[in-house]
Amino acid sequence: MTRLSAHMSVGLVLSVALSAALACARVRADGAIDAWARWALAPKVWRGQVVPEPDPVRRPSGPEIRLDSWRWPLHVHAPRDLPLRPVRAALRALEAAYDGLRARGWPLPYPDGGYGGTLGFDLYLEHHPRAAAFAEVDAPIAISDFDAAQTYAVVDASLPPASLPACVVSAFAQAALRGQDPAEASSWLRATGDFAAWLLLDEPGCEQSMVQAQRAPDAGMLDHDPRSAGAGALALALLSERHDGGSGRFVQALWELTRQRSRGLVDPGVLRSSPDLWEVLAQVLKDSSHEQWQDTLEELAAARFFSGPRPRAQAAAYRTLGGLPSDAEIPLLADLTPAQLPAHLRSASEGLPLLGSAYVRLTTSGLAATNGVQVWLRGELGPRWSVVAIRLDQAGRELGRVKAAERRLPHSYIPVALTPDTAAIVLVVTQLSEKVPDADRALSPAHGFELIIDSTGSR
Repeated sequence: MTRLSAHMSVGLVLSVALSAALACARVRADGAIDAWARWALAPKVWRGQVVPEPDPVRRPSGPEIRLDSWRWPLHVHAPRDLPLRPVRAALRALEAAYDGLRARGWPLPYPDGGYGGTLGFDLYLEHHPRAAAFAEVDAPIAISDFDAAQTYAVVDASLPPASLPACVVSAFAQAALRGQDPAEASSWLRATGDFAAWLLLDEPGCEQSMVQAQRAPDAGMLDHDPRSAGAGALALALLSERHDGGSGRFVQALWELTRQRSRGLVDPGVLRSSPDLWEVLAQVLKDSSHEQWQDTLEELAAARFFSGPRPRAQAAAYRTLGGLPSDAEIPLLADLTPAQLPAHLRSASEGLPLLGSAYVRLTTSGLAATNGVQVWLRGELGPRWSVVAIRLDQAGRELGRVKAAERRLPHSYIPVALTPDTAAIVLVVTQLSEKVPDADRALSPAHGFELIIDSTGSR
C-alpha cells in the first residue's frame, strides 16, 4: 500500500468515526431535548403550603344610588336613603386613590366584566359592622397566568366624614392587591391598605388604625386576626422610610414578589400561599441589608416608644413616628423611680402575643453615683424573648441602647451603665419567634414574663 493510500485509509476511518460520533451526539441531544420536554410538560406537584381559594361574595343589592366618575372607570354605590354628600365624598376619595396609586405604579383592580352593572371598578357604601374598609372577590380570573381575581370594595357608610377618605383609599388598595394575590392573608391586605392611606393622604390608616396600634402595643402584629393590621401598617411605613425614603416602592416590591401561579400545580379550589408577605419580607431584609427579620422588628418596637406628645415625638428617629397625632403614645407597663427599686414586674395576666411589646420607664435621678442598673428578664418557655434598654437624656432624646445577648433559655440579663447625662431608661420587652410568622394560621398562645430591675449600688 502506498503512503497516499495509507493516508486515505486513515482519513476514511476518521471520517466514519466522526460521522458516527456526530450521529450519537444528535441522538443524545435529541434524547435530552425530549427528556426536557417531557419534564416541562408533565404536571407538577406543589408540596408547599396552600390556602382555600377565596369564596366569591355576593355584592350588596337593593335600591341604590350610583355616582360615576367622568375621569376614570370608577363607580360608587350607596343605599338610596343615604345622603348624597358622603357618596360624593367617597367618589372624590376613590378618584384620588386611583390617581395616587396609578402615578406610583401600584397595581390597579382588574376590570370586573360588568359586575355591579358597570364596566369599571365598584365601591359600595354599606352599613357594615364587620370592618370599616375591606375588599371582596367576585370570581377568579381564568385567563391570567398568575393567580388573580375580580374584586370590589366595601366601606362602612356609618363612618364620620373625617374618616371616609382614608378608609376609601384603604379599601381601594386592598381590592387592587387582592386581585393581584388572592392567597394573601387579610391582615396583610388591611395593613397595606392603611399604609396606602398614610402614603397618599398622610392619614394614619382607616379609623386611625396606626394610632390605635400605638395605644395597644401588647396586641401583636399581623396575625390571623385582621384587627392586628394597624401595627402592620405602622411597620410598613417605618420600613418604607428606611428603605425608600417613604415613597412606598419597598412595599410595592414586596407585593410583586408574592405573585405566583397555582393552576396545574395544586388541586382545584386551593391556592399556593408561599412565599407570602412575611417570607418575602424576611428574605428581602436578609439579602438587601443582611438583617434578620427578628432584629428588624426588635428595632422597630424600640423606635415606637418615640411618638405621641412632646418630648417623645420630637426625639423620634423616624419621621413617620414624629408625624403621628399627639394621642399616639405608647402606654407604660410601669413608670418607676429609684425609690421603688428593686422592682419585680409581671406582664398582664394574658401575657404577650407574638410581636407584642411591653414598655417600662425608670427615671435615674439619684442613681448617678451608683454603678448602674441591672435588669433580669424571665419569660415563659416557647417564644424567643427580646429585651432592649434605651438611655434617655433630660430632653427625652436617645443617648444609646443595649440589648440582651441571645440565649436558648428564656432568661436574659442586661447591665446598664449610667452616664452623667442619663435621665431615664426605657426597657422594651418583645415576644419574637425563631420561625417566620404565618398570618394564615391561628395566633400562637400569649406568653407571660417577669422583669426584675435594681440598681448596682451597694446595699
